[in-house]
Amino acid sequence: MKFNKINLYLLCFLSSTFVFGQINISEQIQSSSIAKQDSNTLYFVDFWATWCGPCIHVSKYLESLQEQYPNNFYVLSLTKESPDIVSRFMLKHPSKLAIAIDYEGETFKNNNVRSLPYGILYNANGEELWKGHPADLKGYQVGGFLNKSKQGISVSEMFNIKTYEKVEVVEEVEQEEDFEVINLNFVEDNSELRVVNHKSYLELKGNLQSILAYTLLSHKNQINIPEELNKSYEMRFKLNSRAYFEKTKAILKRLRLKKNDAEMQGEVLVFDIKDPRFWGTDLINWGPDTPKFLIGDSEIKADDVSLEEVKYKLINLLDIPIVLYHENLDVNLTHDWDIHYKYFDLMASGMWDSYGINVSKKNIKYPKYVISKRGFF
Repeated sequence: MKFNKINLYLLCFLSSTFVFGQINISEQIQSSSIAKQDSNTLYFVDFWATWCGPCIHVSKYLESLQEQYPNNFYVLSLTKESPDIVSRFMLKHPSKLAIAIDYEGETFKNNNVRSLPYGILYNANGEELWKGHPADLKGYQVGGFLNKSKQGISVSEMFNIKTYEKVEVVEEVEQEEDFEVINLNFVEDNSELRVVNHKSYLELKGNLQSILAYTLLSHKNQINIPEELNKSYEMRFKLNSRAYFEKTKAILKRLRLKKNDAEMQGEVLVFDIKDPRFWGTDLINWGPDTPKFLIGDSEIKADDVSLEEVKYKLINLLDIPIVLYHENLDVNLTHDWDIHYKYFDLMASGMWDSYGINVSKKNIKYPKYVISKRGFF
């Protein structure tokens, strides 16, 4: 058995100091290129997201406000999305403002931020001076607050970074058999499928219903399986083996089970594709060492993946089955994707405009897979 060292990162709180008004961030994407000093009396937190169109216009307004008051006033644009998503968004929409990631979304939660854009103006003691739509904060108001505020605080004290400590561990990276199954006696949450891509094999860990939903690219409720058969497993598929490309078949054969196709009735999302306008595979181009999917709280970006793979991701994010309507379309061809999924209307309009996919909600019959023991002959 071969072993290899890999690096994992454990989150740890490196600062033990707390000051009034301190806001925790998990990563600073960029610092301000406009603000001229480190210690300031006023701090404005601009809550935003990459999917929020008005937020882009607001950031330009805040840039002008920051330029008007480069001293004692500091604007930080804060999002709770993935750093990868934000960094790639900034390549197309550069900003001069400071940009950071909200640590576990706690500042959004603590301030009950439910709509965007939104902003809060703090003094050095962390007291709220103003809050609302950022475009409603006028220059004369900032000037008035600056005249009344004397105490200052540094950027690093106001915005506290929770960072990562590097730890070395050893992990097995060689898969000898094409397909291995381990019957698990207990899994803490066996309803949640864990998918891990190792160097030489794919690992699936969870109950059989969730594993088959993954291999069939369906909603787990489409897998009709008796409780006594829905055991927990760890399964390993050697990359590029026959078992890897025929996962469902390999599982059913090993566990001596069979699958019968049937139908069930209910609400689904229908992706109707008559004149597809899919992206190619060279538009995102993240390189070889990045994940295929970047999933934020409202948006999926994907590099070189198939429509079937995107469908499965959306099924789990939206918790609803998805049915594809198409003619003579190879759903396994790979493409690049950038999809908003949080709000249905935005998703539907974006899917149509970008990819020619008509998205609708319908109550129809859709596939069900009935799992049972294989008979003896």
